[in-house]
Amino acid sequence: MSNDCHFFFAGNLCARFRGTVITIVSLTFAFNRQALPLQTDFYVAGAHCHLSTNSVDVLQSVWRWRGPNLVGSRSLEMEIIVDPRLDTAAKRPAYFRGSGHLVFGFLPPGSFVIYDLLRKYVRAVLSAEAARDDSFWKTLFIPITIGIVGTTVGVVPLHCACLERNGNGLLIAGDSGAGKSTLTAALTKRGLALISDDWTYFSKDQSTLVAHGLFSPIKLLPDAVQFFQELRELRPAISLNGEIAYEVDPARFVGSQVKNASRPSWIFFLERTSDPGCHFVCCPPASIRGFFEKNAERLPDELVDARAFRTTIIRTLSVLPSWILRTGESPQRTSEAIDHFILETKYATA
Repeated sequence: MSNDCHFFFAGNLCARFRGTVITIVSLTFAFNRQALPLQTDFYVAGAHCHLSTNSVDVLQSVWRWRGPNLVGSRSLEMEIIVDPRLDTAAKRPAYFRGSGHLVFGFLPPGSFVIYDLLRKYVRAVLSAEAARDDSFWKTLFIPITIGIVGTTVGVVPLHCACLERNGNGLLIAGDSGAGKSTLTAALTKRGLALISDDWTYFSKDQSTLVAHGLFSPIKLLPDAVQFFQELRELRPAISLNGEIAYEVDPARFVGSQVKNASRPSWIFFLERTSDPGCHFVCCPPASIRGFFEKNAERLPDELVDARAFRTTIIRTLSVLPSWILRTGESPQRTSEAIDHFILETKYATA
C-alpha cells in the first residue's frame, strides 16, 4: 500500500476522500446524503453520536451503544462509507499522522479514517471485513475514536481502570508495568463490576463525575498466565501498541460482571515493591493532578476549551479519597486487600 493518501473536503454536506489503496488502484469516495442514506444515533461514553452510512453492517455493529430515548444535542458527527474493494488492500498495522486539529489514520483491515477535532466529526472508509467485524469496533474503531476526539465532545480519556463495588466506583491508576490490568482481572473475580481496563472515559452529569467504559476486553501481558488459569487455553497476540498480550473477554473470568458507567468514589495508585504485604498510604491531591496531567494525550493548542475541560475533570478527580497502594503480593492477594480496605473505610466513614 502506498503511504500517500489524499483527503479532499468541500463543505459540510459533501466531501470527497481519495486514497491510493494499492499501487494500481485509486479510489474516490463521496460523502453526502445520497451516498449515506442510513442513519442512527448512539451514545459512547456519554457522547451523543450521529452516524450516517451506506452499510447495514455498520448499523448493526454500533447497536450495542444505542440507548433509549436519545435526546439532546449531538456531540459528534460520524460519516462512514463501506466499500468491499478495500478488502483487497495490503495488510499492515494501524498508523496515524496528525496535523493541528486533523488526524489521519489507517486501521486494519483495509480502512481509512480522518478526525477533525475542531469541527467534531469523523469520516471513514471501511472495508466490508472491518464493517462486520465485532472486534474491530470494540478494540479499534470506537476506543481510538473516543481516545482522539473524546475531550473535544465532553468525554476525557484518562489512563486508569475503573471497577465498582456496591454502587461505588474505584479507579486503579499507576505507571505502565505496575500490574493494573492483572489487578483489575483479579478484582472482577472477587465480584467487582468491570467498567474499564487501561483507559477510562470521564464526563460530567451536571456537577457529578461519571466514569465510562467501552465494553473493551482486558489486556493482559503473557506472564499473567501464572495467575489466571483461564488464560491457559488462549494464545497471546500482537496488540495495537505492538505488545504481545492476551485480550480477554471479562466474561471468561468466573464471577465477573460488566457495566458501562459508574460514579467514582476512590482512587488507588498501584506501586510494585519487593517487600511483602499491601500498604495503603494517603495520596495528596497534587500528586493525583500531576499523574493524570502527565499521562494525558497531547491536545493541539487551538483546542482551548477542550484543554480547560480536561483540567476541570482532573481537578474534580483530585478531591476524591486517594491512596498509594504499595504491594509485593500477587494480584489475588492485592485484590483481597483492596476489597477489605474499601469495606473498612466505608464503615469507618458511615
